[in-house]
Amino acid sequence: YVLIYRFLYSDEVQIGPETVMTTLYTAKKYAVPALEAHCVDFLTKHLRADNAFMLLTQARLFDEPQLASLCLDTIDKSTMDAISAEGFTDIDIDTLCAVLERDTLSIRESRLFGAVVRWAEAECQRQQLPPTFGNKQKVLGRALSLIRFPLMTIEEFAAG
Repeated sequence: YVLIYRFLYSDEVQIGPETVMTTLYTAKKYAVPALEAHCVDFLTKHLRADNAFMLLTQARLFDEPQLASLCLDTIDKSTMDAISAEGFTDIDIDTLCAVLERDTLSIRESRLFGAVVRWAEAECQRQQLPPTFGNKQKVLGRALSLIRFPLMTIEEFAAG
């Protein structure tokens, strides 16, 4: 809250990676659009493939469509790096589906499927379910139908 008071009285703000999300939350809660813009600008400047999924989740949560669009563009261009990042398995199912619905991802479908399976295993763990085939299928829900299996070669399909 100190940051918001300082901003309101001096129009100065010092945002860092540790404080940007709480500052954005506070700015939205107290309807301070100028501070929101500073936070979104900071996030935009620090957007990389390895944090794109985490920022996409936050952009969707905070209803920041412009930031979400930039995140999706970054994921499109560097899909392999983005799905290999630590934060990929932490995203929610709706964010996963939003990405899987895109046909602009730069990755083979078999690799994307492997990442989705990793996500399903992490989701099973979060829900304290054994990572069986049935449980993975259950936690994936409609996301499973968004995998374009016909784009895989017969060998890739058989291996997966």
